Amino acid sequence: MVDVMVGAMKRNKLYGLIILLTVEIFTLSSAHAAFCSLRDPVSAIQILYQGDYQFRSLIATVTEQDRLAVKEKLPFTLHKSEVSKHTLYLLYKNGEHAGFLQARSEWAKWGLIEIAWAINLDRSLKGFYFQRCRSPECNDTVMNNINKHLHNKSIEQLMLFLSADGEALSESGESAFSTSPIIALLVLRSALKTLAITDISWAKDIEKIEAGY
Repeated sequence: MVDVMVGAMKRNKLYGLIILLTVEIFTLSSAHAAFCSLRDPVSAIQILYQGDYQFRSLIATVTEQDRLAVKEKLPFTLHKSEVSKHTLYLLYKNGEHAGFLQARSEWAKWGLIEIAWAINLDRSLKGFYFQRCRSPECNDTVMNNINKHLHNKSIEQLMLFLSADGEALSESGESAFSTSPIIALLVLRSALKTLAITDISWAKDIEKIEAGY
């Protein structure tokens, strides 16, 4: 009788552990999906493009091979948790392609920072804003200053703001972002990952867009 009770208790503990792990995995997956999404594309268009645009979603799966491809372009790459489906928004105006929108999340000492990115058709940066950030540095003054230096920059031009290993600001980066070096470094790295993964994971979509489809 005792052996039966002990066996039942062990089974209950095992079942409880399985349920707990399942709930945790589901919660983390749901949270990750939400953090990597653009919370409100319509508002993002008004903030970053300020006009009458339409948009459609281009969904792609970021693979482990894509992560390695980013590493070939940059001195750093995406986190392994980002190997999943992501959405790039293609904007139209008057029936013509007008640009892209994408959201990225970055971990910082203040917690998770969510950034909405506007990308030009040539995959240079148009601008960004913080969807979510608890740092006091995520204010309009800092954001406007960073945007001023990032506007219309390509990957190659953005790399000039970083050290060779991508872990710090270069001399020109320190000069440009002297009042907000920590948040600027995070935003720059996010910008580079955003441009790189857009070219890599949405390559087929971009080929069609450039061909006029």
